[in-house]
Amino acid sequence: MNTDRSAKPTTGPNSSRTLLLCVLVSLSVGGLFASDVNLPGIPVAAHALGASVSSVQWTFSVFMIGIAVSQAIYGPLSDAFGRKPVILTGLGLFTMASLVCAASPNVDVFAVGRLLQALGSGAGMVVGRAVISDLYEEHEAARVFTTIMPIVGVSPSVAPLLGGYLTQYISWRAPFVLTAAIALATLVTMLLAVQESLPAERRARHLGATLRVYPRLARTPTFWAYTVNLCVAYGGYFGYLAASPLIFQAMGLSTATTSYCYITVSVAYVLGNLRSRRLVRDHALDSLLKRGHAFFVIGALLMLALGLSGLGRPWGLLVLVLMPVMTFGNGFLLPLSMSAGVTTFRSVAGSASGLMGALQLSGASLGIFITSRLPEGNLADLGWFVAAASALGAIAFPLLLRAARRSDATQHIVAYAPARTPEPAGTPAASLD
Repeated sequence: MNTDRSAKPTTGPNSSRTLLLCVLVSLSVGGLFASDVNLPGIPVAAHALGASVSSVQWTFSVFMIGIAVSQAIYGPLSDAFGRKPVILTGLGLFTMASLVCAASPNVDVFAVGRLLQALGSGAGMVVGRAVISDLYEEHEAARVFTTIMPIVGVSPSVAPLLGGYLTQYISWRAPFVLTAAIALATLVTMLLAVQESLPAERRARHLGATLRVYPRLARTPTFWAYTVNLCVAYGGYFGYLAASPLIFQAMGLSTATTSYCYITVSVAYVLGNLRSRRLVRDHALDSLLKRGHAFFVIGALLMLALGLSGLGRPWGLLVLVLMPVMTFGNGFLLPLSMSAGVTTFRSVAGSASGLMGALQLSGASLGIFITSRLPEGNLADLGWFVAAASALGAIAFPLLLRAARRSDATQHIVAYAPARTPEPAGTPAASLD
C-alpha cells in the first residue's frame, strides 16, 4: 500500500510488490474462504451443537448478510480515515470471531460468531479493492484484479476440501481455528510491513460527506450496469453452493467426496480470469463483460436442461461439467465489473467499492435464501433459478449501458478528494508482468 515512491522497502521493489499482492490476496480471499470452509461439516456441526441441519445451514446466509452490511460500512470509513486502520480493525474482529465459532457451545453462539466473523472479514474485501484503485489506473487495475481473482477463485474448492478433511480427521471446529490463524497472520503483516495507500490530503474531510455519496451512486446508470453483473453472478453461484450439498447427498455422495465436487467450478473460474486478463489489454471492458454473460447464460441453460431431463446418478453428475461453464463466465464478470466500477468513481473508490460489495453480497444472500426454499436435492429447480439469474443479467447489462450513455449522472458524483497525484517521471505504476 505504499504510494510514496521515495520509500525504501527493505526487501527491494519487487519483493515489496510481491508482498503487497500477497496481502491483497489474503484480504480478498479471507471472507470467502471463511464462508465456505465449513460447508462439508454442516451435518456434523449440527449434530455436535444439538441443532437441525437447516439451522446451521441458515448461518451461511447470516454470514453473507454480515459481509454485505460490512461492505457498506467500511467503504466510507476508509475514505474518511484511511485504508490501513480500517483493515486492521476488521482483521482483529475476524480473528476473535473465528475463535468464538470454534468454541461455540450451541447454535445461537455459533450464529453470532459467524455474523461477527463476516463483519470482520468484510473489511479486507472492500478496502482491499479501494487500495487497488488508489494505486493503479483503469486497465492496470483490471489486470491486478484478474491477477488476484484466479487465486480467490480457488477458494470455493480449496476451502471445502480443507474444511472437509479437518472436520473428518480433527473436528468440525478445526476449520475456524485455521481462519483465525490466517486472519492473525495477515493482521501482523499489515501492521509491520504495509503502508497507507490513501494520504491524509486525499481523504474526505467529513464522514457524512462520504455517506452522502451513496444516494448519488444509486442514481447513476453506470454504477448499476456493473453492480447488476456482480449481483447476478454471485447470486447464481452462491445459490448453487447452498443447494449443491443436498443434491450431491441425494446422489449418494459422502461428505469427503462432496468436498471434491467444487474443484471443477473453481478451475473454470480461474481459467475465465486468466482468459479475461489476457484479453483486457486489447479489448474494451464492456465487450468482454458481454462475453462473460454469454457463457453464464449458456451454462445456466445447460444445467436447466440436465435438471429437466430427470437423469439421476451417474448422469446427474454432469452438473460438475455444466456449472463450470457458468463460472468460466464469472471469471469475466466479477473482476472486470468490480474494476470498472471502482475506477469509474475513483475519487470515492472506498464508497463505490463498499456499496458494490454490499449489493453483490446481498445478491448472494438472496440466492442462498431462494435455493434454501427449493425442494431438497432437486436439480431442475436449481436449473430454473440459475437460468432466471443469467437472463436477468444478460438483459439488464446492455440496457443499463444504453441508459448510462444517455445520462451524464456520472459527472454529478462529487469528487470531494483531490485528483490523484501523478507518478514522478520514470517511476510508472508497477507492472505485473
